[in-house]
Amino acid sequence: MFEVRPRDLIWLYIFLLYVPLCLLVYRRLSPSLSPTSKRLTIGMLTAQVLVMVLSLAIRPTSLFQEWLWKLGAEWNIPSALASAQLALVAFVALLTAWLTRTIPAWQRLYLLGLGLIFLFLGLDEFFDFRIFIDNLRGHYMTVGAAMVVATIIVAVRSPRRSWIWQICLLLGLSIVAVGGLVFDVSSDFCGTIGFLRPSGGCLEPDYFEESLEILGVWLALIALLGQFSRIVPCPHPRVRHALYVAPVLWILVVARASPVPDVPYQKFGYGIQPALVRFESEEYLYGYHIERKDEAVGFQLYSYPWGSNDIGLGYSIHLVDQTRGGSVASRDNLLKRDRSFQLFGDNFVRVYAQEIEIEFPPEAPVNRALWVVLTLWRQRDDEYARQKVLSSDLPLLGESQVILGELVLPAASAAPPTRPLAAFDSGVALHAVSMPERAITGEALEITFSWGSDESGGEDLMQFLHFGHLSPPGEGGSAEGGAESFQSGSWFVFDQQPLGPRLPTRLWYAGLADSETWHVMLPADLPPGRYSVFTGLYRARDQVRVPARQADGRLWLDARVPLGIIMIE
Repeated sequence: MFEVRPRDLIWLYIFLLYVPLCLLVYRRLSPSLSPTSKRLTIGMLTAQVLVMVLSLAIRPTSLFQEWLWKLGAEWNIPSALASAQLALVAFVALLTAWLTRTIPAWQRLYLLGLGLIFLFLGLDEFFDFRIFIDNLRGHYMTVGAAMVVATIIVAVRSPRRSWIWQICLLLGLSIVAVGGLVFDVSSDFCGTIGFLRPSGGCLEPDYFEESLEILGVWLALIALLGQFSRIVPCPHPRVRHALYVAPVLWILVVARASPVPDVPYQKFGYGIQPALVRFESEEYLYGYHIERKDEAVGFQLYSYPWGSNDIGLGYSIHLVDQTRGGSVASRDNLLKRDRSFQLFGDNFVRVYAQEIEIEFPPEAPVNRALWVVLTLWRQRDDEYARQKVLSSDLPLLGESQVILGELVLPAASAAPPTRPLAAFDSGVALHAVSMPERAITGEALEITFSWGSDESGGEDLMQFLHFGHLSPPGEGGSAEGGAESFQSGSWFVFDQQPLGPRLPTRLWYAGLADSETWHVMLPADLPPGRYSVFTGLYRARDQVRVPARQADGRLWLDARVPLGIIMIE
């Protein structure tokens, strides 16, 4: 068993594929070609060999270079050349049918049909129409079988001296069929080939498929040029120039029609968030966009399957309650390749856009923080196997659940009071507080806070409660705003989010009006007596208090809002 690098095996494969066929063409077919046809044959062979050599020799330093030279990809240099060769076959067939008057009408109709078929194949090679047409592979098989039957019929009814060109065409179609039917459905091969074993990587089927298809189309081109040389042995100079210009003009036209020139330097924009999430199915998520609507939320996912098998892959979007868990709304879709790709970011990553929309059910909870969770799955029979996340720059809820973001469904609320108890500089207002006059140590103290917001949230805020033990008058200095003083060291502090974990302030929205009842467990060893209660807000990121203002605009001292006095027994 000999170990060999995959690239070396591909070099060997291309050598063994091209050399015998090129020698056969040189010995048996080339002498029958006109000088114009010979130049076209040699030119197209040189171009395709050069592109394949560069595709193998270039070591890409970015995803853009990898895409630009990758065999089997669309809208890049190899696909442009392959498309131009197919278009040249179509042009030769149509030109032969138009120029000659010496062959029967049915044979001209046959050439016309070949020209139109190869013209469509040339467009599909570059633009990848298979993502728009269901079962395009089946249609190709049907059309290919019809072409073979028609070519055999033409050969039977043609002079024997022209059979060599029909045989060449059939050989070319057969090679294309082998590449399309055998290697196009294969995944990367990592096993042994006879006495050879790939080392340091796997064999990519794209090189085998594309080289067979390009070579098969080249043989079809020779077959059509051979018939052209026989029927039009001395074409007009304008015709010769048209044959030389046709492939170059074709590349310029399809390159101009390609969407690639419209987005080569496009950054993520229009609310699109960049991401890099890799699933075990080799599906990559490169970006997403979330759009809120009145009764629904829409999503666009920008992904690309680097693997060769995306059959049965689908994705789900769930809105998950952050505190209670469980999905409150969801939607499932199969992955589709029916949207034009775009190129995003500095690395020119190719992506497909997936769209999905979730309508809010009537029972969906309002004013609760919801995670937007993406899962990828593969359907096999009646089972839906979740695809594990191999790497992600987004947070995960589980090994197969990616958190794309979070949102809140707003609740209809009454108009807030015109004079709040305290207005904070962050746009948050404390409208009212309901607190009992007495409490018992070791038990829960219930305090209800009514909040409102004039702005959309942007950061996490924490709320504090300070209980200061008061001493009778005359036993110490004066308290804030009163004749009593705080006993030294007798303080109790309690902090949590204003509306609890169900709705962090980062998700508050303009027009919010909601309340939360706190259950503050008083320590059993808390000294009994009268306590002055204060509250306020501070930023979670740096523990700095948020300034608070009274109804008349004056600042509360130390950003603390006095709530009153409570007797703790």
